[in-house]
Amino acid sequence: MIPVVGMLLLLAAGCKKDDIAPPIDRTTAPRSIGEFIQNNYDLSLLQAAIQKAGMGDSLNLPGTMTFFAPDNDAFNAMGIVSPADFDKMDTDSLRRMLNYHIISDRYFISGFPLQLENRYTTLAGDPLYVSVSESVSGQGAETRTVCVNGAYVSDGTKRNIALSNGVVHIIRKPLKYNRGTVQDFIVQDTSLALFATVMKRFSLWDSLKIKDPLTVFAPVNAVFLKYGLTADSIGRMSPAAYQGLAFGIYPLMLQARHIFSTDGWQILKGTVYAAGGIQIGNYSVAPNYTYNAYSNVETSGLNVYWYDQQNWVSNNAGPGVVNYKDQSVANADFLTGNGIVHKIDDLIFYPEAMKK
Repeated sequence: MIPVVGMLLLLAAGCKKDDIAPPIDRTTAPRSIGEFIQNNYDLSLLQAAIQKAGMGDSLNLPGTMTFFAPDNDAFNAMGIVSPADFDKMDTDSLRRMLNYHIISDRYFISGFPLQLENRYTTLAGDPLYVSVSESVSGQGAETRTVCVNGAYVSDGTKRNIALSNGVVHIIRKPLKYNRGTVQDFIVQDTSLALFATVMKRFSLWDSLKIKDPLTVFAPVNAVFLKYGLTADSIGRMSPAAYQGLAFGIYPLMLQARHIFSTDGWQILKGTVYAAGGIQIGNYSVAPNYTYNAYSNVETSGLNVYWYDQQNWVSNNAGPGVVNYKDQSVANADFLTGNGIVHKIDDLIFYPEAMKK
């Protein structure tokens, strides 16, 4: 069991742009965070968001801050591919989202404690969690594996970027935070409407507002429809005919859990299997994440196992592997005021297999 507790592109003509990958010499007259972001092609979407939010000047002011900066690839994974995409967003909400990526003071990687879920307060006033584990290479504190709300902090010259008013760390996906509860988040996301219907039918809905902390794996509407489960047919299901795990598995039977997609990987430094997962009854749900630095590829999802009284084997009541929606970590780690929601693309258990 794992014990572990979210536009106008300004390109100055003829201006020299940095590539994040090579080392950048900042030993003389270091630039501000704002200047650094403005002069990096790989951060052009972030710069567009900053301009839309009217934050350019604030990132050039003296002071100290730490900016967890999503690069263009990170925004692309969220469906944001051009500066115009930010025009669809409310300016105040965009500003709050960007401020959520910033904490006060200058933190290099070695300055974060070596443990999971170190809590910090962002400039937006909301909590953010930095998880730190030893690097596989063991080459020193600055090479430690770091994730922020489940978002991987890039290696090498994409971390510890020292600037005149702080430090920048490049992250692999934008951070997501909803000030409401898990229940509020589900209500606001129309792709989870049928999941909400199931939670209500099986008397789990109210707990998604009052329990704290919670971790919820929520199948999207298309999953239920694939199995012929509509709002009408769900409403006619008899809860007494099913084992509690049938649908209680999605909020992990309301156990007090606060699990980001990368937590198991950071604890075990590798793939999470069976007994290393979240054990509920005779089943194990193992959130699995890997990052291949050589190919620059992330993989993630859930491995589901069943204990047959002798060995851990593949799930006997549903798929052995359940992916996040669109097989993307962009659909994991939606942090709320009382827990974390991950959107998944299959049922963990087939309802018919969980009948009494």
